[in-house]
Amino acid sequence: YIARKVKSMNKIKFMTIILVMVASLVGCSMEEESGEVLENKPSAITSKTINLTMMQPETINPITNKNKSVGYIMNLIYDSLFTIDENYDTVPQLVEEYKIENDGMSINIKLKDIKWHDGTTLTSSDVKFTVDLIKQNIDSPYNALVENISSILIINDKEFNINFNDKYAFSIDTLIFPIVSEKQLEKDKNINNYKNNLVGNGAYKIKNYEERKNISLIINDSYYDQLPSTAKNIEVEIVPDEEAQVSMVISLDSDIAKISLDDLSKFYEKEFKTTTYESRDYECLLFNYNNEFFKDINFRKAIISSINKDKILEEGYINNATLVNFPLNSKSKYYDKDIKTLEYSKEKAKKYLSEVTLETNENINNIDKNTKNNKNTVQDLNKSNLETNNKKDNITDNETTTKEDKEKVIKEQISKLNLKIIVNKDNPERKKSAYIISDNLKDIGIKNTIEELSIEDMNKALNEKNYDLALVGWELSLVPDATNILESIGYEDEKLTNYINSLKNATTESQIRDIYKSIQKYVNENALFMNLVIRYDYIVTNRRIEGKISPNSFDIYEGITNLDIAK
Repeated sequence: YIARKVKSMNKIKFMTIILVMVASLVGCSMEEESGEVLENKPSAITSKTINLTMMQPETINPITNKNKSVGYIMNLIYDSLFTIDENYDTVPQLVEEYKIENDGMSINIKLKDIKWHDGTTLTSSDVKFTVDLIKQNIDSPYNALVENISSILIINDKEFNINFNDKYAFSIDTLIFPIVSEKQLEKDKNINNYKNNLVGNGAYKIKNYEERKNISLIINDSYYDQLPSTAKNIEVEIVPDEEAQVSMVISLDSDIAKISLDDLSKFYEKEFKTTTYESRDYECLLFNYNNEFFKDINFRKAIISSINKDKILEEGYINNATLVNFPLNSKSKYYDKDIKTLEYSKEKAKKYLSEVTLETNENINNIDKNTKNNKNTVQDLNKSNLETNNKKDNITDNETTTKEDKEKVIKEQISKLNLKIIVNKDNPERKKSAYIISDNLKDIGIKNTIEELSIEDMNKALNEKNYDLALVGWELSLVPDATNILESIGYEDEKLTNYINSLKNATTESQIRDIYKSIQKYVNENALFMNLVIRYDYIVTNRRIEGKISPNSFDIYEGITNLDIAK
């Protein structure tokens, strides 16, 4: 018995020693793991790096990636031939010199001295490879930008010609796609494997990439352009969705994020800075030119003059937008700030309404025909020896009566109008704006009805022209080309068509600027549609971050190398 008890006690001691050893090992492991987490995921309060987030990427190849949050990070790693600045103007990036040749059918480009992050030289072949790769991947978000490129002729390692299928005034503005390395993605390699996409040419290079976890970015000390000495390295954590991106900033685990208007109230001025910038979300009021009233310039002017745009901005969009007079970003070099739009005035609106002639109206034409018949009758009577004075008096009386009849018919038709205003029921800002427009029109005697439609029904109504007024939005192209919108408004006019064709065929910046000025003036003077606003987007930044960031919808981290961390 004693022997068994001793044996049992020895066993217990042995097990105890083992458990203590295991506990010690586990404790060490947990401490080490905890230390690693603290080291790799510092709070934004104490981190010496700038902390960002992006959603889980399907690929980090910038050509095939379709996730915007991933694309913004890729913009830090890859540069383009040209890029878009904070004013939405296209400026050279990898390009040292360029010249438009062959009447706009080609561009000669000379590259800067650029190194890939692995130390090799970026060449003309990399540019050609990139264009070919985009053409091969029709789902690439950059595919539309290269459709007009017919070929690339390599002259030497730093110089090449881009040839186009058609002359296009904004050819340079399309060359904003990232350039990737032919060596890294050469034939037979999986272009979407992250291991083949770790070498870029931008201001930041990838130090470490852990799938589904994070990317560590460090300053590229061989960058072709001068960077501020205070530029900070960046840690990018991979998160599941946009909501997590916002939450990470609120919890101080991330320093910068793009947020929606709905999220704006979550960020307090004491802890965060908000940067507001123009998005590409343009809003306007369209006229249906199948309705003969809108073919009358005075009726269109009456509509526009009756609408209080300032109230729409203040109450409809809660001042989270910029009033514009044309579908271009208001900071663009092609946007003419001096163009005067029709001012809000009930009195002028009513005056325009009284001057509507409806020359295409059948009833009005019938009155004109009756007038002509009356004149012929008078002339016949004159041949029967009626006095000349009687002839003049009769013509005057007939013409006066005809004018009064016209005005009476038009006034009666306007009083019977009930304009249909369509708006997307899921867009609260547009809905509020639609009701302001409705009230403004009623104030000058134009009855109307608002129809709140789903996106599907809205598109159907627009396609079938089943509306009188439509409050709609467009996403402006990154290319400063408004011709697509101008061609979609339904207004047919030879002068406008000539303007559009001239714009597309312009070959110099000064030509584009002059033609755009004429178009903007023509659109506003003829009240072809009602420009409303371009909406804002927002970036929030932890207040520990100092310096100015200059975001735009192409690159929300534009200027991030200028940022520093408060001491």
